[in-house]
Amino acid sequence: MNYIYFGDNLPILQSMDDESVDLIYIDPPFNTGKTQIRTTIRTIKSENGDRKGFQGNSYQTIQLGTKTYQDSFDLDTNGSLDLEVYKAYQVLERQGSIYFLEKFLRPRLKEAYRILKPHGSMYFHIDYREVHYCKILLDDIFGRDCFVNEIIWAYDFGGRAKSRWPAKHDNILFYVKDPTNYIFNTSELDREKYMAPGLVGLEKSKRGKLPTDTWWWGYVGKRNTDTWWQTIVGTSSKERLGYPTQKPIRVIDRIIKASSQPGSIVMDFFAGSGTIGESCLTHNRNFILIDNNIESMEVMAVRFAGFTNISWINFDPTPLQKNNSPLLKDMKKQEIEEDKEGNHDFSAEFMMLAATASYIQKDLEEMNDLWKDSPFEWVIQLPPRSKSKLARSLILSWAASKGIQSERTKTSNEALKLNGILYAIKFSMLWKSGVYQFQQIKSDGPEFILCFGISPYEAHCWVFDRNYAIKHAKQQHKGAKGAEYWLEINTKNIPDWAQGHGGTLEDAYPIIKTAKKAKLESKEHTIE
Repeated sequence: MNYIYFGDNLPILQSMDDESVDLIYIDPPFNTGKTQIRTTIRTIKSENGDRKGFQGNSYQTIQLGTKTYQDSFDLDTNGSLDLEVYKAYQVLERQGSIYFLEKFLRPRLKEAYRILKPHGSMYFHIDYREVHYCKILLDDIFGRDCFVNEIIWAYDFGGRAKSRWPAKHDNILFYVKDPTNYIFNTSELDREKYMAPGLVGLEKSKRGKLPTDTWWWGYVGKRNTDTWWQTIVGTSSKERLGYPTQKPIRVIDRIIKASSQPGSIVMDFFAGSGTIGESCLTHNRNFILIDNNIESMEVMAVRFAGFTNISWINFDPTPLQKNNSPLLKDMKKQEIEEDKEGNHDFSAEFMMLAATASYIQKDLEEMNDLWKDSPFEWVIQLPPRSKSKLARSLILSWAASKGIQSERTKTSNEALKLNGILYAIKFSMLWKSGVYQFQQIKSDGPEFILCFGISPYEAHCWVFDRNYAIKHAKQQHKGAKGAEYWLEINTKNIPDWAQGHGGTLEDAYPIIKTAKKAKLESKEHTIE
């Protein structure tokens, strides 16, 4: 069962059991510099009501209590804070909103920490004005070692400031209760739909492509990062519900899928338009939503119309739920499509392979760790053909920068001409064991081999006569078109036969620059 509460979130949080929630996402009020009034009310639909609500309905308001706080960084002067806390804020920021942080946020965040399960996570959504103060507060409550990420959500809409850089991002602070035990589903991170699914085939279309996170071309569509590019919910968007602070469903989906499991309980105690609830319904999670804004309740009443697995507390949504919501219709349609596809029956052999793969997974993840923070980290995700194409492009660019005449050839996709000499370009990324493996060296083709390698933080290059390379290579396989070989070079212990044939790009430069075909063919030449 899912729950939506109408009321002040603090007493509701205080009433909840310890360690009862798997994931918390909140988007609390941003500091706007205005005095905010938070009134706890109960509404009853009435023809003679004192206020107009959603779709023009009239409501009678029963005021249960009113609480105001300053959504600004004015000092608290009424003596309600401990003297030490007051002095600390005097040093930290003389115009810091002590009341907002200490009296409003702190008690709610302490309750959030209490109700999180031992493996639980919290995503705290705020903007650039308050993120630094809020992080200090969260560090104090969760512990600094429980801080995992600061996520930047970048977007393209908003004002165009003329006196400063326009603000085009929000900050999301990611904390966990136990830094050694928390959920992070790398394999579940969201993928984008192909714009032309017919061009990639049914299977790839269903799987989708990795998300476009940042403007740096090397990462676009390749890797998830802590910078998320996603446009806001536009005024003309189909997703738009009319709530002023509505967050894009794709931002919320990513959090839900990464940091919870099917069946998990997810909470948002500043629920707003209820985007967390929609994401949970779509991805088979349970949710608890809290808000004390009547407009929030009205929007969620329509958003979740027709769902029978939601319990509403202190609010009656039925007057607003004449028709089922589009979300419910979409989910039923999806269920029908999934039923048509049928369930997969896995054979014993397939499950054996899956079990074996789990052992290999660790090695592959360690390989990724080797490349963490490298400018070439994204390259490990490319298929072999794309890596080879990239290598040739890099060699051409490097040769041009060094004044080496270079050109592609029409007769071979793997070959380049450098100073008039034809080279077969062989590319390898550094393996976890610290070696390069230059593969598919053919027994025929260009007479000279250029072995180009990329490690996480440096590049290598060796130049060999083809016959000389094959002499020191291992046979890969033998087919109708001849044998193929592979060379292995350990960067920590360069073999004697590779000495004098390059090493770094600077070492290879004079060999390529001065090489003449006749000299390269000679066994007396230094590269032999």
